[in-house]
Amino acid sequence: MQIKKLDNVLLLMFLLGALLVRLPFLFIVPMVEAPDEYAHFWVTKFLSENFAAPDAAQVAAGGPSAVYGSLPPFAYLPHVFFSHLIPGVDISFSERIGSIFGGLATVFAACKISELLFAGNRELRIALPLCVVLHPQFVFVNAYCNSDSTACALASLLIWVALLVIFRGPRLRYSAIAGVLCALIALSKFSALSVVPVVFFAIAAACWIYRMNFAQSIARLGATALVASTICIPWFARNAAVFNGDWLGTITMRDTWAKTFGRSIQPVSWWSVLKQKVWWQQLFCSFWAVFGYQKHYLPAAFYVSFLLTIVLSLFGTFTQISQAVRRKTISFDFIRQVEEGRTDDLKVLVAWLSLWLSTALSCAGLLYAAVQNLGGPQGRYLFPSEVAFMSVILIGLASLSGKWGRWLVFAFVGLNGVTLIFSMIMLYSMFGFRIKPY
Repeated sequence: MQIKKLDNVLLLMFLLGALLVRLPFLFIVPMVEAPDEYAHFWVTKFLSENFAAPDAAQVAAGGPSAVYGSLPPFAYLPHVFFSHLIPGVDISFSERIGSIFGGLATVFAACKISELLFAGNRELRIALPLCVVLHPQFVFVNAYCNSDSTACALASLLIWVALLVIFRGPRLRYSAIAGVLCALIALSKFSALSVVPVVFFAIAAACWIYRMNFAQSIARLGATALVASTICIPWFARNAAVFNGDWLGTITMRDTWAKTFGRSIQPVSWWSVLKQKVWWQQLFCSFWAVFGYQKHYLPAAFYVSFLLTIVLSLFGTFTQISQAVRRKTISFDFIRQVEEGRTDDLKVLVAWLSLWLSTALSCAGLLYAAVQNLGGPQGRYLFPSEVAFMSVILIGLASLSGKWGRWLVFAFVGLNGVTLIFSMIMLYSMFGFRIKPY
């Protein structure tokens, strides 16, 4: 398969556009309207002032604001960097720029992923990064201090590496890079770990497609696991020593969270979560655009439009699959395809299975968090698979027959853009313009 690259000027335009649409949120949204920013700010400020992670006594002394103090701190390093890069500017403002650059890294990954997925379709190659640039809730998350932006950037880069493994072959250097990214994700935000199995699936499938023997396959899978473990284990061992056996830091976090908010931390049944209509509604809406602490909704017409888009995308996907099966353009005789060297279609199939796996695992991870009583249905928890979600939506829309598919792709990009502009106007009318977030 010939990979058609995006023009470098176009790539730079995407990055510049992403920067420009995120900057207004930087100056508009106050800290009290940015989910848990006060807690993220505490960790960033501590790291910036001490150049070391807090211990158990310091986390306890920090009170409610230090609720994330026991978790791995890698995601905050970009924020710490910018807090020192821009001296004389209040850290509560300068640290937010770290999240913006996390968003830019995700846009860059989206550009590279679009080159691999949509080599024969220029509209889709442009539409994918545009959707990541304009997605309203993602823009919002990229404009205040949090661990999500860094974790999403790392997860998007990991998806890119997984696709490189599929289309270019399971080289050892890709396995090593994947191991580094897996480790950094584990040291950033645990919700993004849902993407990690995707790269192992991609490596295993690619080893089979490229007809590598058992030893070669194990070497590549093992290289990823070994590199990730080598980087991660020292930190988790340190955490166990500092926080009385709390390797991950989550037990300390949950205890602090429960005391702060007076909430139960007892698990609930998965059925009690899934049967709640409000849970599904909040999850869907907050994936697209619900601001503040899940309380500033847009007019219903926006959410209805996004829902209709998803329905059309799913219809397009299932229509394409059913037509391919009837025409026998999809062959399930994978072994013969590999033996005969007819692997181009197989690589495309595995690539899309990887993206669907990423979206499914992110949804499963969010459900697990709800069952464990770790958090509500907040759409930003799905953002580690942001590029995967946008890819499957776009290919579903494009699969609809005739010119409809093409125009629906344009309409989806436009819907994100219109929603983003409306959101900026709405938030500005609520909060105005500010130099400091608090």
